[in-house]
Amino acid sequence: MEVFYGTAREITAWMQLVRLLRAEFPGLETEAALEEHRQTVLRFMEKGHAIGVREGDALAGVMLISTRLNMLCCLGVHPDFRRKGAASLLMAEALKRLDNQREITVTTYRREDPKGPAARGLYEKFGFVPCELVEEMGYPNQVFTKFPAGSEAEGRWRAIGRMTEAIGEILEDCSIYLYGSCVLGDFRRGWSDIDILVLTGKPMSQTQAEHLVNLRQTLLAAEPENPYYRSFEGGMLTREAFVKNAADRVVYWGTSGQRITDRYAFDGFCRGELLEKGKLLLGPEIRGGMALPTREELKRDVTRYYELIRQYAQQTGRSFYSYGWLLDIARGIYTLRTGLVAAKTAAGDWALAQGLCPVPEELVAALEVRQNPEKYRDDPATFDRAETLGPAVQQFADVLQKELQK
Repeated sequence: MEVFYGTAREITAWMQLVRLLRAEFPGLETEAALEEHRQTVLRFMEKGHAIGVREGDALAGVMLISTRLNMLCCLGVHPDFRRKGAASLLMAEALKRLDNQREITVTTYRREDPKGPAARGLYEKFGFVPCELVEEMGYPNQVFTKFPAGSEAEGRWRAIGRMTEAIGEILEDCSIYLYGSCVLGDFRRGWSDIDILVLTGKPMSQTQAEHLVNLRQTLLAAEPENPYYRSFEGGMLTREAFVKNAADRVVYWGTSGQRITDRYAFDGFCRGELLEKGKLLLGPEIRGGMALPTREELKRDVTRYYELIRQYAQQTGRSFYSYGWLLDIARGIYTLRTGLVAAKTAAGDWALAQGLCPVPEELVAALEVRQNPEKYRDDPATFDRAETLGPAVQQFADVLQKELQK
């Protein structure tokens, strides 16, 4: 078999193969859809982004790629050439063309889909990692991502996948969402949490809750060198109790520990992240009907953060989170001015650019530590400085107070 780049000369044979495989590709059910796809293939051919494999005169497989989006767009192999290396030849050629210093993505079938095993196995063979669940053309799919060599995100997503699988084995009827810094592009190992929300259709049993409450420790015991399991935080409860902020049997994971409790609620910041940026990891999509936070709700949350800063950050301790007070203030001001929710790093950069912080050198230091926590985790001077941040935090809180009074 040989690899070639398709041109308009091959369009007839290409579309004959697409017709043969159309049942495997949602969105190609009608003649109009097939004609639209034909025009798409011709555009890819013009750009040199249509890769084929043939054996003699027979077209064995086809693939479309996008170098701009750094993604695999479409892959199909003739039934007569499956398990004979055609798909691997296409994958190898595509990965030569795409930028391996960036994330490469592809969308394929979900694990429970009968069509999925071969395609998922192929992508995993080439180093792709299963990530969030999506829908395309009204069909349930999953994004697979190939991360750059040595990428922190690859290990994190593998841990997210293992945690998702473990929760799903305990709770058969649930939807799991990822939100927070992971979906805002602001995760920093050594500082950030991996925030998840697990919503069930019916209350979990006491036995299920007992299995879940210490699941972080269970997975960590099996993989003691994994740096991510202790970073997971969040709540597990029924969707109804979550939406209504009602009592329920709840499993809570936090920074200071875990417990079975009876209530779990989001603030407006978390709800905004969940609804606008949150990624579905498992189960059906059940966010429909949930309301985004209003500006008044967000202002109430900012006021609550402000009161905590006045109460607890007059003096600061030897912790990265002492720097975090400055970033919380920046995010509060950003939200008050824009009505939007931003990642803490982005809000800190914005506050610096706007000249809002009266002690900019401390905000610069906070951003540096936030961006590189593992670089500074053993640096005594960083923690010496953290202990002195109380006055700077309060000066910046004065700016937040004025924003709240407007």
